[in-house]
Parts: sequence; structure tokens; C-alpha cells
Amino acid sequence: MLHVSDLMREMKCECFCWNCAHNSLHQESFYKMDCPFSDLWKTYLHANDCALGHSMDTNEQSLKLLEENEVVCFARFEYKECRTKIPYLKKLENGYMAIYPHLSAYPKENEALIMKVNQIILAHCGVHVVENHILYLNKEYVRKDSLDLNALLVTSDKLFNKRNHLSKTIAECMDEIDIDLDAWIERTKRILNKPSITPVRTKQCTALRRCSYYPICFDESNEPDDSILFFTTNQHKLDAYEKGIRHIHELPLNQIEGFRLQYAQYMASKTQKPFMDKAALQVWMKQIQYPISYLDFEWDTFAVPPYENMKPFDVLCFQYSLHVESKDGALKHYNFFESKDCRRHFVEQLIQDLPKTGTILVYNMEGAEKLRLKQLANQFEEYRDELEAICARMVDLSKPFEAGLYYNSKMRGHYSLKNILPVFSKDLSYKNLDIQNGLNAVFAYRTYDDKNEEEKKEVKEAISTYCQMDTYAEYVVYHGLLREVEEDA
Repeated sequence: MLHVSDLMREMKCECFCWNCAHNSLHQESFYKMDCPFSDLWKTYLHANDCALGHSMDTNEQSLKLLEENEVVCFARFEYKECRTKIPYLKKLENGYMAIYPHLSAYPKENEALIMKVNQIILAHCGVHVVENHILYLNKEYVRKDSLDLNALLVTSDKLFNKRNHLSKTIAECMDEIDIDLDAWIERTKRILNKPSITPVRTKQCTALRRCSYYPICFDESNEPDDSILFFTTNQHKLDAYEKGIRHIHELPLNQIEGFRLQYAQYMASKTQKPFMDKAALQVWMKQIQYPISYLDFEWDTFAVPPYENMKPFDVLCFQYSLHVESKDGALKHYNFFESKDCRRHFVEQLIQDLPKTGTILVYNMEGAEKLRLKQLANQFEEYRDELEAICARMVDLSKPFEAGLYYNSKMRGHYSLKNILPVFSKDLSYKNLDIQNGLNAVFAYRTYDDKNEEEKKEVKEAISTYCQMDTYAEYVVYHGLLREVEEDA
């Protein structure tokens, strides 16, 4: 027995499809939800009291539900041992209307594929879907005192293109899809029935976001630090690896695109020592002024805004760590942690703790801390000027590494703070912490309010210790760069 979701995984990658069935990974939801999304969209569609399908329903049972009810949610159907679940079906004069709720602000045109598959399966079962709609979140909705579902949720017969603009209708997208469902089902069955599968590296494995099964498919622990597999954005590296090339410097020069970061990696591989553009690093360092503030936030993302003035997919910052280094070398630490709606207190405490002058060093700030402060400025207009002033003093500590001003092959093609810290310190490590990454911190925070006082103390300490490590790591990395420049002189 398989599900339509298995077909979608097979289209992405045979290994991904097989692993999802045989090596299932527990993955927490990326978004914080105070109640199930289905509760919201059923209320919006006035479907709270409608008939419901169940996981083991046969086609006959689902058809009976449709016959006896105007609306059925979660109806199950099966064709050639491939099962599917339709979130919402409503009886019309000439057939049925299907609605697909999507926890997104921009459901893309590729969503039409699963609608097409479902429509074919239902047609084989004698259910003719004549209308398809998508239900999604209105990104421009701003919550007030209470949640307004009529403003938050949108139904449409159109889907979004790659530029996030409503473009083609669902019907137009479905008309462009030509599939042999029978062959697709049989192909997927053969994959799932294999006792094992041999992984093949492709660009798909690391496109946009690295596949969660990548470490299971490929053990890179024995690869050299300057492995060709770690060559950033190079389109020839997989072919080169298959041909036996193992080190970056072995790749022919005409197969290197010439990006600055690639040059840094190539030179580090060729010389077998760290590459440094000393002059460029010195220019970058001239902008750093004392006192230096090393800053890091932790936050959770809410698909549905829980508090006033928040939009869908806004974040709530619940933690910050701040190390302040004075010119004489003294280092002082500040910490903030709260649960629930702590936004105002977060802003006020941050403004109070941060020095009024000097540089604020943040790692990868544009898509993180800076963006968080801009959201808070929109939510609390009275603090806009102060928050924008803080943003103006921020300097991104990741830039010297992303721009190829400094590269050590020990980084193995990765540029996160956790990958760079061991380059500059043999003693500091996240491995000994109870919480070792940002996602673990978020998941621990989500359980905080459900715990007793002693457990809350432990969670708060674990999250705060992790966040404090991030800002101390920024301090260590910055001074590591300073030492490299001084020693080179």
C-alpha cells in the first residue's frame, strides 16, 4: 500500500522516496501552531460539523459519506493500492468542488500536480471533481485584538508563480500536466519494495536546502578537508568526483567559474594552508569600533499570528545573548529570556543593554537579527528610531568568510558559526551543550510553558547557555581573524 505522497517523493528522488518509507526521521514542525491548522480552515469554511473520513475507510465507505452529506472532510480513496486523502469535498450540481488548505502565503503552480493525481484517482472511483481551489494565508493580514479568519484566510482558483504573483488558474496548470498514473504507481511500488537502495549524488541532493537524508546516503567523514565535494557552487564537482578527482586543486582551471570564494578554496587546497586576503580583511576591520557588541537572537516562527500587530509567518524573539567588549579588553555578558508575548520587554531590555555607540557584530544578520528588528519596528512604532539606529550599527561577521577573504579547508565548505569556531579554537565546542543548535533551542522553548518551575529553570538555562555560546563564538572568531592578520604581518 502506498500514498500519493510517495508518488511526489518518487518524482523528487528515488532515494528520498525509499528512505522516507524505510528510514523515517522525526521532524518537528518548522512553524509554531497554537492550534491545528485544520481547526482554523474548517471554521472558516463552516465545516466544523461536516462528515469526516477516517484513515482506513474503503472507497465504498467514502462514497457513502459523499452520498449522505453535502460536505465531507478528509475523504479517503484508493486506486491500484495508492491511497489519497482529500481535505474538503463539497457537492455541486454537476460534480464536486475540492479545496486544498495550504499552510503557506504563496502556494505555487506545482501544487496542481497533486490535484491532478487526486482528480484522476477520484474519477476512477466515480467521483468527478469539476472545481479545484486552494486555501492559503494572506501575508498582508495584520492581527488586531482577535484573530479574523475572514481576513487571514484566502481561497482562490489561481496559484502563484516563482515570483510570488498570482498567475495561472489551477485548471490551466492541470491542463498542462500529462502523466501516466498507472506506470507511476507501479514504478513507485518497485522502489518501495526494494530491500535497499544505492544512492546517487545529484545537484538535487543539496539544491536550496540539503536533503535531510543526505548524511544517511553519503558518509563524507572520510573525505579530505579540501574535497571537491565541498567546492562551493561549482557545477562540475559531481562529474569530477565520479572521475576520481578528490581535491579542489586537482580540478582543471577551465572548470572553475571564478567566484572569489572559489578562488579562496582553490588556493587553500593548493597551498595546504589557510587563504587570507589580508588587505581586504584590514579594510573590513577598519569599520569595527569599540565598544564591540556581539549579539545573537533566538526566535520562533508563527504561521498564524498569535499576538497583536503580527503578520503570518512573523517571528517572536524570546532570547538574546549580548557580549560587550570594551577597548581595554573587558568582556561583559547580558542575557534575556522570556516566554509568551515578550516582544515589548525584549525591545526595551535590548535598547537598555546595548551600548549607545560602537559596532554591533552579528553573524549572518541580514536574514536574521536585522530582519527581526525591522519586524519589531513595524509592530512597535514608538521604538522604530532606536531599532533602526541599532540596525545601522550592525556589521555582519559572516561576510569575510562568505566573500572569500578568509578560508580554511577545515571549514569543509561550510560557513556557519559552528563550522568556523573550531578553526579558531580547539577548546570551545557546542558538542558538550544540552542544546547544540538553534532548532533544538526553539523546540525546547515550545515546551517551556508546559513545565513545572524546576523544569522551566533547566530549559531556560540550557537555551541561554547555547545562545551565550553563539555570542562568545563571535568574539572568538573576530579575534581569531585579528590574530591571523597580525601574525601574517
